[in-house]
Amino acid sequence: MIAMIRYLSELLDERGRRHLRVMLAAQAGQGVLQGLGFLFVAPLVAALTSAPADWGRFWIWAGAIAATVATHHVLLAWSTSLGYVVGTDVLTSFHTRLGNHLATLPIGWFRGDRTGPIGRMLGKGTMDVANIPAHLLRHVVVGITAPATMILGSFLLDWRIGLAFAAGALLCALALRLLMVIVRRNDDDYEHDIGVSASRIVEYARQQPTLRAYGVLDRPELGTLEESLARQQGSQSRLTIRGAWGMIAFFGTLQLVVTAVIALTVGLTLNGSVSLPVMIGVLIVTLRMLDPISQLGELAGTVQVNADAIGRVRDLLAVPPLPEPITPAEPAGTGIELRGVRFGYDGGPAVLDGIDATIPAGSFTAVVGPSGAGKSTLLKLLGRFFDVTEGTIRIGDRDVRELGSTGVSRLTAQVFQDVYLFEGTIADNLRMAAPDATDADLDRVARIARLDEVVERLPQGWHTRVGEAGSTLSGGEKQRVSIARALLKDAPIVLLDEATAALDPANEAAIADAIAELARDRTVIVVAHRLSTVVAADRILVLDQGRITEHGNHESLLAAGGTYARFWHERLRARGWQLTSEGTS
Repeated sequence: MIAMIRYLSELLDERGRRHLRVMLAAQAGQGVLQGLGFLFVAPLVAALTSAPADWGRFWIWAGAIAATVATHHVLLAWSTSLGYVVGTDVLTSFHTRLGNHLATLPIGWFRGDRTGPIGRMLGKGTMDVANIPAHLLRHVVVGITAPATMILGSFLLDWRIGLAFAAGALLCALALRLLMVIVRRNDDDYEHDIGVSASRIVEYARQQPTLRAYGVLDRPELGTLEESLARQQGSQSRLTIRGAWGMIAFFGTLQLVVTAVIALTVGLTLNGSVSLPVMIGVLIVTLRMLDPISQLGELAGTVQVNADAIGRVRDLLAVPPLPEPITPAEPAGTGIELRGVRFGYDGGPAVLDGIDATIPAGSFTAVVGPSGAGKSTLLKLLGRFFDVTEGTIRIGDRDVRELGSTGVSRLTAQVFQDVYLFEGTIADNLRMAAPDATDADLDRVARIARLDEVVERLPQGWHTRVGEAGSTLSGGEKQRVSIARALLKDAPIVLLDEATAALDPANEAAIADAIAELARDRTVIVVAHRLSTVVAADRILVLDQGRITEHGNHESLLAAGGTYARFWHERLRARGWQLTSEGTS
């Protein structure tokens, strides 16, 4: 519980932390008063059963009980209202801090498999965290302080009964700890599986054309969605069943302790060691103690799940952002230099290992190589999606770490094969690159990217909404929007990854013309498979197994007869097969 309160405190500002401290103090006072109220019953009964009845003492203890109950209810109302205030504070701080932190993380951190977990964290996780101060903490604090007060008070009634209570409380605490460990271990698996399922559901919704084309909808054994849902169901079953066994162990221990204390008290009363009023008081305390402890056991699983939610938020907030310079440097040009560049994802094996290359300003460089060679990773490092593990990347004689993420973003425009367009109009998506762009600017870049052909045939032209992720446009049309957006940004360095892959001839020709326009007065680096793009490059870098094995222009690399020559001849054979197939169809 202490760790959970500490994590909550980390999420709050100073005002929120002050509210949290006051709320906890009020809840602790509420628990102490609840325990005292029941302890006061023993002297009350003693005053009433004495011969003759001591009405003076009776009314003193009755007044003490009444004052305790009244103060308890005042603290209950106050702590409950404070709980909602702190819950609201946590909710606000949660979104603010998480949003600000996500904006500082490396772009490459945002992989597809993180969509589901982050969405769940911002949805259910948000409510789980806010639910702790609003509803759960009061039961936890009272469930600890009320029994603790009654146990300490029982020593004043009889030290043997006090020891029995203390030993029983230790056993209950161990059983409760076991229950929470069981929940925590199984909840981690469940949250992981449900996050994966959420990502797969998003994928399933977006990839309906492919799934239907290949009949995967009729063959669930091939679909990762069904597999992930089955894993989620399994982990949920394990969480429920093992949690139930933990609950049985806890409540069994509690009942055993209560039975033992009652038996001990009755036995001590029968042999004359304990008076009847004390026995009545102990029985009332014992039975009353069941309520907060039972409630604590019933909520233990929920408390642990919500504490795990805080832990996941804390882990996310602990993901280090890219280091940023206090005063970003200004590059002396747009030439790019890579020296000893080594990089592996998440501390894994090196994807790029010892890359050395110089890309002059205003040049057109093509990067080729087999799948898995590290081509896309190289472009991501140039755009500072990540920082290199070893070595340096310089733009204009300045390390990209000295330029900062904002500086690198200002210098580069990126176009990737998987184009993402935001819900809105085509004009809105272009103006992301230049919010102040005029209609004339849009028309200019649209003509270069051949996007004007698309805009003219759409019923609402520039005001046509593209749908979620650009779903109303074809792949080639989205790529033209992406190229036009890069042109509108007018950055001196353009990074293109598979920009013409998997396009029909018309779209490929349009985008190839746009790339040629981009290369007129910019530094362009393109990962390319199309022969026309490769031949047009001033310089070609050949990557294989994370290293640059060859570099030069098309003619020199072809004459060398190495990896590039094999690549070229394979592409020629593939294109010849396509041409022959088209001619005979």
